Amino acid sequence: MRLFLSFFSLFFVQFAIAQNNSHLDAQVSISLSEETFDAVYVLKNLPVNSQKLSFKLNKHFKVKQVYLNNDPIASSKYPQNCNDCLTHNININRPLNNLDHLKIEISGKIKNLETDKDVRRHKGEVVLVDGVLLAGANDYWYPQVVRTSGSLSEYINPFNMTYSITATCAECDQIYLGKGTPKNSGATFSNDRAEGDITLIAGTFDFKEDTYANYINVSDTDIQKIQTRFSKSQQFLEEFTQFTGKQSKTVYAQLESPIYGNEANYNTIVNTSAKVDLNKVDENLTEDTAYYYFASNFEPKTKLDRLFLQALAKYARIKYLETNNRVQYNRLTGIVKTGSSAEKPVESQSQLQALLITPGQFLELEQRIGAEEMQSFLKNTFQNLAYGKSSYDAFTESIACVNTPNTNLEALITRVQDQFKLRAAERNTDVLVGF
Repeated sequence: MRLFLSFFSLFFVQFAIAQNNSHLDAQVSISLSEETFDAVYVLKNLPVNSQKLSFKLNKHFKVKQVYLNNDPIASSKYPQNCNDCLTHNININRPLNNLDHLKIEISGKIKNLETDKDVRRHKGEVVLVDGVLLAGANDYWYPQVVRTSGSLSEYINPFNMTYSITATCAECDQIYLGKGTPKNSGATFSNDRAEGDITLIAGTFDFKEDTYANYINVSDTDIQKIQTRFSKSQQFLEEFTQFTGKQSKTVYAQLESPIYGNEANYNTIVNTSAKVDLNKVDENLTEDTAYYYFASNFEPKTKLDRLFLQALAKYARIKYLETNNRVQYNRLTGIVKTGSSAEKPVESQSQLQALLITPGQFLELEQRIGAEEMQSFLKNTFQNLAYGKSSYDAFTESIACVNTPNTNLEALITRVQDQFKLRAAERNTDVLVGF
């Protein structure tokens, strides 16, 4: 097996090119009394190799003007398969280079939800509920650039941009944006790694710091319950990776809302039901917490590194639920098995196929080599990542150390290696941002 992998490694080198992150600079201005949301977004280092560019934005936000390098350009919008958002198209007439930047000026309205009767009328809008404005990834409060065709870009390139966002809201006691702790109006929130979707919470809310996580609008009694789950998942991740790393705290927000649904964006978990539901903590928490832990400790440098950590996070979620929540485990593995055997692709299958490595392939590997060798493979993988090796080298070197005879792994390894090639070559297709 070592000779086979070494030969392929030489062939693969041409694809393992590091990619600079796309970056978002933004000025966001919120007025709760006037119910307005205005912003200027500047996107840099967009890897667009076609003459068209598309981005999604909340359908209740108006694009005032788009500029390419400060020159105004036209944009058009059309409805697509996108809940509560519109896709805007731009003809840029040439591929972009790393010196180009795109500026998007928008104006929007927010709605103060005062009665239950307003729920239906304000569906899909960014709303203010009990003095708190919540805007998550599903609200498209900032432009999310996508492929001009294909509905699976968010699964193929699931992690977004580095950013520097200045948020102003004179009537807000606090603003939370992306990760970390809340700040006052006029503060700048930055992230120098391309890690995930960005959650915005602004208004009057309670913030508490604790051992494994920080909390927004969560009672002390509920914090004790949730801490048990966070402690359990932290211990699991240390055992899963066999690596005791730093713990970057997740933020759990309890924001009851009749409009929004529960949402987990990278390291921010928002629960919008009336009460804390620990099953939903398990359902929504583990994959995002796993990726957050992996990204914090193994520092992805390229798109492939991020996709590889995402794949490992999805597998980690399955293994966590297998021990800690059998109902969710059976539901999730049912989707994975359906996705690998269905004659006609269903939505869950298509999403799985768009990943770098599917959870089903990790389960298949585990089944072939056994639980003990799987633990050894994972330990070697994370050690290689900690040494700074690329995701491809970490995978191939670790799989080469598997010491189980007659497992017939070549076909599985070849499929995974082909998937690495396809993902590495995506920059040469109609690629836009989102990784």
